[in-house]
Amino acid sequence: MKIISLALCLVFFSVSCNAQPQETQISAKGYQIGDKAEDFQLKNVDGTMQSLSMVENANGYIVVFTSNECPFAKAYEDRLIELHDEMAPKGYPVIAINSNDGAEGGGNSFQDMVTRSQEKGFPFVYLKDEKQEVYPKYGATKTPHVFLLDKDLIVRYIGAIDDNSNSPEDVEERYVANAIAALEAGKSPDPATTKAIGCPISKSGEGGARRGPKGPPSPEKIIEMMDTNNDQQVSKSEVNGPLARDFDRLDVNKDGMLSKEELSKLSRSN
Repeated sequence: MKIISLALCLVFFSVSCNAQPQETQISAKGYQIGDKAEDFQLKNVDGTMQSLSMVENANGYIVVFTSNECPFAKAYEDRLIELHDEMAPKGYPVIAINSNDGAEGGGNSFQDMVTRSQEKGFPFVYLKDEKQEVYPKYGATKTPHVFLLDKDLIVRYIGAIDDNSNSPEDVEERYVANAIAALEAGKSPDPATTKAIGCPISKSGEGGARRGPKGPPSPEKIIEMMDTNNDQQVSKSEVNGPLARDFDRLDVNKDGMLSKEELSKLSRSN
């Protein structure tokens, strides 16, 4: 069972070994659908200050809280580039924000962001929420976490970019793209909210604390992080990282799902 224990440790590390319990999808302290967001001014990787009001001919804004180190955020980088290239000409640019603690060695410093932007050739702005003042207003809890605003800064969609964080080839529903299509048609996005899947945003002082596993996560935490349809179990299409490779081993009753009970039995046997 040591292999299983290691797999659980690795998958927890891939999301964050010091992950906080997941908040509800939309924080009570953050923006709700229909709220008007405040503008902000943050430093872009090119050294200039950027605000939403500075975007010309905008019909809306795809505000994405992301990071350099989170495996989920990194998995979505190419899709964010494609999303920006597709939607910016329609007036919906990607506005990427890194709110993670930028402590030296944590991988999310401003210079780390500059380097990552250059390596990937980001066509969108990549802003540093240095004082960590913006993400609490939005209620962002994960990376990536999307807030689609219309041209009046009204929040119209909150959640995930699409329905498959593990495989872009297997995406069936492009939540953000569909939400924009609804806005362009004069309709309200449906769904207006989905569950964001990713790593918790590290608060100031935690940047260097996420460097190594401290033991396997609880079954509850695994389900909280990966259960996209809120059915309290995890299907093969929902899992990520080492857990995906060991899914068949962990699926004791071979029903194609990992339940809390299955994970609990395995955890107790380690």
